[in-house]
Amino acid sequence: MTGVERVQGVTGLVLAAGLGRRFDPSGRQLKLLAPMADGVTVLRRVCETALEVLDEVVVVCDVHETELRQELDGLALRFVRAEQAARGMGVTVKAGVQASSPACGWLVLLADMPWVQARTLAALAGALRQGAGLVRPTVDGQPGNPVGFGVGWRRELLALPDAEGARGLLQAHSQDTAWVAVTDAGVLRDVDVPADLDPSLS
Repeated sequence: MTGVERVQGVTGLVLAAGLGRRFDPSGRQLKLLAPMADGVTVLRRVCETALEVLDEVVVVCDVHETELRQELDGLALRFVRAEQAARGMGVTVKAGVQASSPACGWLVLLADMPWVQARTLAALAGALRQGAGLVRPTVDGQPGNPVGFGVGWRRELLALPDAEGARGLLQAHSQDTAWVAVTDAGVLRDVDVPADLDPSLS
């Protein structure tokens, strides 16, 4: 545990429905179940960090639900199946939003970004709790993830294009975004290919 304060009223949506074909084109190795340097899998690290801060964490998955449930056994999570998630990230986001009713908003966490720190999640969730509508971290002027949406954006989130996800929404409302400056380089780093897990990159 990192000692960060927990934030109530914000639901974490862990988007875990992608197939990660670039990681292993054969499909034999699931990217999200690949071990990090300490042996913890990519997905479990994302979920454990989220659970340090948020009272509710929802894992949105698809065809690999059984494997993901097995990997996350013992964690206080909810699982939501995003049917037709292959059509795009918008399907996954909408499934998570539809299945939850937080008091303050959602933090949309990408399941292949295991280096995001708990204190960063706490800062973003805290901004949502204080009434921010759109929240995003920035490191040295570079926008990162996860992204937060206040409950007032529920209708817009449920109307997202299947393929595009929230990208267009964020671009259209960049001036309305509460940018949270952090020193956490993990908000810019994801796992795309096996070499990304090289501990020397940390």
